[in-house]
Amino acid sequence: MALTTVPKIETERLLLRGATSADVDAWAAFISDPDFIRYVPQTRINLTLHERAERTIRALQGLWEQQPLSAMGWAITLKSNGQFIGQCNIDTLPDTTDVELAYLLGKPYWGQGYATEAARAAIRFAFEHTAWQRIVAAVVPANLASRRVLDHLGFVYEKDVNYYEMTDSDAIVMDDPIVAFYALRREQFAHGDMLYRLHDTQAF
Repeated sequence: MALTTVPKIETERLLLRGATSADVDAWAAFISDPDFIRYVPQTRINLTLHERAERTIRALQGLWEQQPLSAMGWAITLKSNGQFIGQCNIDTLPDTTDVELAYLLGKPYWGQGYATEAARAAIRFAFEHTAWQRIVAAVVPANLASRRVLDHLGFVYEKDVNYYEMTDSDAIVMDDPIVAFYALRREQFAHGDMLYRLHDTQAF
């Protein structure tokens, strides 16, 4: 990897760290759940669950290889016991100056505020270590829980968009590609008094 160390972020209940091969089995279990994948774009490539999980973890690791820093992604773990519970990443969108936030947690960890806690930490890191002025997010309209996360983070709904056109990708498939498009500008972000501590990081 281009970076020798992926920054670790400690929050009140979580530790965001670099993804490893040890996370593959847990991710494979998450994506085997129909409720988990209901609102997640699927790849057109015919892979087994384990192969899909390996591909996701490799992609998460690869985000840090882009230099200068233009993407980032973490495995989300519980600080209390190190349990891997999901992932959070921010990646560039083609032909725009926007970057897209994504957060995905295994079903056993829904409804406990973990997504908001992890995403807030990732956004803070992004705004403090890049020149990005705006972070966007796309949500299937029926995914009310994810929309609430964005509301808590201060994102503002702007419009509905076609996700295929937004990502300029023909490698994914969705039952309905129309998604709700949200945006958060640098000056709108408030990190509040949430615990936020960096470990094993380096200058970018």
